[in-house]
Amino acid sequence: MPNLAPYRHGSSLLGQMEATAVPERAVAIWHLGQESVVLKGAGITLYVDPYLTDSVNADGTTPRKFAPPLQPREATNADYVFITHDHGDHLDPSTLRDMAAASPQARFICPVPCVSQIVKAGIEPGRVQGVNAGQTVELGALTAVPVASKHEDYEQDEKGNHAFLGYVFKLNGVTVYHAGDTIGFRALADELKPLGVEVAMMPINGRDFARFGQGLIGNMDFREAIELGRSIGADLLVPLHYDMFETNTENPAYFVDYIHDRYPRQKFKLFVPGERMLYLSERD
Repeated sequence: MPNLAPYRHGSSLLGQMEATAVPERAVAIWHLGQESVVLKGAGITLYVDPYLTDSVNADGTTPRKFAPPLQPREATNADYVFITHDHGDHLDPSTLRDMAAASPQARFICPVPCVSQIVKAGIEPGRVQGVNAGQTVELGALTAVPVASKHEDYEQDEKGNHAFLGYVFKLNGVTVYHAGDTIGFRALADELKPLGVEVAMMPINGRDFARFGQGLIGNMDFREAIELGRSIGADLLVPLHYDMFETNTENPAYFVDYIHDRYPRQKFKLFVPGERMLYLSERD
């Protein structure tokens, strides 16, 4: 049995986040598993899709392959929490409720159709901001641009608000794209390319007939993620959404092999849950 303990966890992880000094034109990145990431820069700490509960099935088993690197009530450092869509491993009411209590300063940003679910989790409406694709959100030193995603197809409410979003973050002189859940498609590449993405964080768990029949809606696979990242000129590619659940994983070695074969000069990073990376922009 492999050791699936997070690289760093609990108070050790939180202490590292708080102690990490981020220079200009840089961001610190922590991966917490699945698509949960933390970004820090310019005095701002933001979480994307935090899924930090140890969910238990009806038979007493847990679907997670490893414990959360951080418990929600340990996340006292959140300034902003971004949610990409309403699936339980991205919008987890238990995680958000406890994070809201632990980080009373935190604001929660999500697709407009998700606002009611976050409020139902017990978070005050004044702390929740619904956004739609194409809207630029200015949050002090942080700018976030929501980008419409297709989890197979676009999903919109009756007012045309997209239910699935990715975000392009401009923080401390660095531009980071977090795709949320999406397949690759030309309109997405065309929208991202002018935004100058340097770090592209994308799912690679793919889709297939068997999983679709089980209600597991698809994402891009490792090829699509790499080709999308290449098409938008990203400097660093980061695969996500391949490590959490036995029934919906992917071997990241395929991602590595494809880059090695096709694009051997392309930079990439595979994270261990709980691991930190400091990315410094090299763009003029």
